[in-house]
Amino acid sequence: MNKAILFLLISAVFAQESNGQEVVTRAEKVSLDSPEGWAMAHTLSAALNLGAPPATDPQAWVMRFSAELGSIPHLSRAEQQVGFGGFKSEDLNKSPVFGRGRFHLGLPGEYELELSWTPPLEINGSKPDEVFGLALQKSLYRTSTLNLSVRLFALRGEAQGDITCSRDVASAPPGSAGNPFGCREPSNDSMELDHEGLEFIGSRLSHDGRWQPYFGLAYTRIHPFVNVEARVFEVLDRAELYLDDAIQSATVGTLYHWADNWTLQAAFSYTPLDIRRPPELSRRNQDFWSVRLGLHWRPGWTAFQ
Repeated sequence: MNKAILFLLISAVFAQESNGQEVVTRAEKVSLDSPEGWAMAHTLSAALNLGAPPATDPQAWVMRFSAELGSIPHLSRAEQQVGFGGFKSEDLNKSPVFGRGRFHLGLPGEYELELSWTPPLEINGSKPDEVFGLALQKSLYRTSTLNLSVRLFALRGEAQGDITCSRDVASAPPGSAGNPFGCREPSNDSMELDHEGLEFIGSRLSHDGRWQPYFGLAYTRIHPFVNVEARVFEVLDRAELYLDDAIQSATVGTLYHWADNWTLQAAFSYTPLDIRRPPELSRRNQDFWSVRLGLHWRPGWTAFQ
């Protein structure tokens, strides 16, 4: 089925009720490799609450602060064909980055508590809203140079934006080539970024104590939930899409301890994702990757100072 046929079918359904504005509501659970499910997992992967090695000399009640910025891949027009099972283009190229600030607190027993927050900065019509993360990290094996730790993490919050009907598309006449699905105005869409998972992180400190390359492997349960509110032709579409599945991620990076209390971080994270696109519906790889840059500061304060 091509887009023109799908457009005619949708128009026929919408035309059934012409008196006033019709409100269409629908709820659907999608699979991870469906076009909608892939788009949800790809968007959520940008917000994954992945970590880095803990402090090289962990001390109870010592605080640290860090900030991180991760890149979000730019998708082609074909890759953004995910609506209505892969026949409609959605505006998935909003922000090119996702950032967060973190607060770390050392606990007895070589545990570290971590709280994170993403500021609600609007970029290209989208913004995160009340995105908070929580993690607990524990060293399993440590020597003067080697460290293996396990990390439990979770994140709650949502992203908002005009995804279904972007501002650019809605500015074109409904039904035209630039607006084939009849967007009347920018949509008001939101997606919950909820997830939790388990991550193993291994690192090795160089002999001069400056470089600390590391790797991480994470298993994450994801629960994205999308709310669509879009005016198309004479219809108000209020759709709900949700997904409950698991993804895996790998990270390779390094820390550079350039001063006693300052550390730079650079890493590459990769999350394999598959998608089945019409018309052949064969599975293909369209993975998520991100370059992450961070800055860590340990002022030397303690929680009870």
